[in-house]
Parts: sequence; C-alpha cells; structure tokens
Amino acid sequence: MRVVRHFDLDAFIAAAAPMSLRGAASASSFQGSAYAMKQSPPPPEERVYLATFGECGAAVQRDESPLFMGQSDPEAAVAFADDVAPDWPKLQGVVGALPACEAFARRWREITGREHSIRVQLRQHMLTAVAPVPAASGAPRVAEEADLGWLLDGQLAFVEEVGIPDSIERIRRWLPKRVAGGAFRIWEDGGPMAFAGFNDAPPEFARIAPVYTLPRHRGRGYATALVAALSRELLGRGKQRLFLATDVSNPTSNAIYARIGFVAETDEYHFDFVDPVA
Repeated sequence: MRVVRHFDLDAFIAAAAPMSLRGAASASSFQGSAYAMKQSPPPPEERVYLATFGECGAAVQRDESPLFMGQSDPEAAVAFADDVAPDWPKLQGVVGALPACEAFARRWREITGREHSIRVQLRQHMLTAVAPVPAASGAPRVAEEADLGWLLDGQLAFVEEVGIPDSIERIRRWLPKRVAGGAFRIWEDGGPMAFAGFNDAPPEFARIAPVYTLPRHRGRGYATALVAALSRELLGRGKQRLFLATDVSNPTSNAIYARIGFVAETDEYHFDFVDPVA
C-alpha cells in the first residue's frame, strides 16, 4: 500500500469511509472537514492535506493545524509521516489513537530530529437521543453579526484556557463565516453567558464545537442547557448522530455531556512537536 493524496473532496470522503468502522465519532472528523471545505473552499494560499492509506488510515490537515489521523493504524501513521515531512517539517502536531501517534512521533523524530510532548488526551463521544436535563435561567438564540466581538473574545479565551494551537488571525477568518452561516448558538440570560458552535456539513450528522461558558457565569447550568437545546434542534432537523470531543482530564465537561446523552466511543491523543533542547 501507499499514501494517496486526494485533491477531490468527494474522492477523499469515499476513500476514508472505511475508517467509520473503527469509530463513527472519530471518523466524522474526516467527512466533516471535507464537507466543510466543499461548503466554504479554503483560500488558495492555505495548505490542505487530505490522504488515505488503503482502508487502514486517513489523515487531514489544514494550514497550521495538527495532522488528524483518528483511529489509523501505526503502519499508516508511519507512511503519513514519510509523506508529510518533506513538505511540512515544522508540522505543529498530530492527533489520533495512541499507537498511531507514537508510531508517527518515532518516525518524525528519525526524519526531522524533532521531539514530541503530549498536549492532551481527547475522548470522542456520540449522541443519538437527548436525555432530560435540568432547566437553566434564560434561553438559547442564534448568534448574529452583532455578536462577533463578544464571540471573538470568548473564542480567544477558550483557546487560551484549553491550550488549542490556534491563532487570532485564523479565528478572525473562520468565525464570521460560521456566524453568517448560522452555526453558533448563544445562551442569553440578561446578556450572553455561553456559546456553542457546530458543523453540520454532512446531511446525516453534525459535530458540536466549540462550547464555552465565561468563567464568571459557570456553575449555573448554561452549557448543559445550551448543548442539550442545540442537540435537540439538530436532531429535529434530521441529524441522526451528533459528535464532540472532550479533554479526558476535565471531569466537568465530561459529566455535562454524559448527562445530556453523549456516549464515549474512542480516545485519541494530541502530540506537539518541538525542537530538541540544545
């Protein structure tokens, strides 16, 4: 087998389809990314990597983001490392099942000399029905253009708090597009308290992210009520499954999503690549 780079989004979706047998929540990232690019094509200067390795591996990477491999095999991970290194030796990181990430990191060190560190352990979840949750004061509403300033501040706070490798420039590019497309909800209770975004590009599922409550408003059930309301809305619009990822080390968010009805499916790791210490 060999790595196949895809430049046709539909071809990539078809080639990556077998990954769903290894976990629907994880594999949704491949299909979701491709559909999102069909809806909103990336600018010509943005780097895009879509690749498969037979039926045992798939990878997607955009701009300065880490390379996502999901539940790919270690053999596929090594092949992706060999394929990516000549073009992007300064790759920020890699996300996937632990054996795949370890195999990728070993090969990456051999090729580039760069070491790795673990940023976060992630857990992929799936929901098909929303469980009853306690009511919270206030109500959800669709985010509008007038909310962009508040949402930008909130997204930057979210990125800093959870340690996501993102830049203000990239956030400024994608946030207005997603708000204009109706892909953000805000929980309003005398003012904006929390927000949740989603990607509903494929017809049968959606991925929910990001979700954030401002620190001073936490503990009042806003995030639980907002994600439950958004989940009911999306299922009511015909979505069959909803997916999201959590930080395993955050018991609060994991408890919130379990209460709503999300079921844990697979674990993945985010490795950062760093230059060796002199």
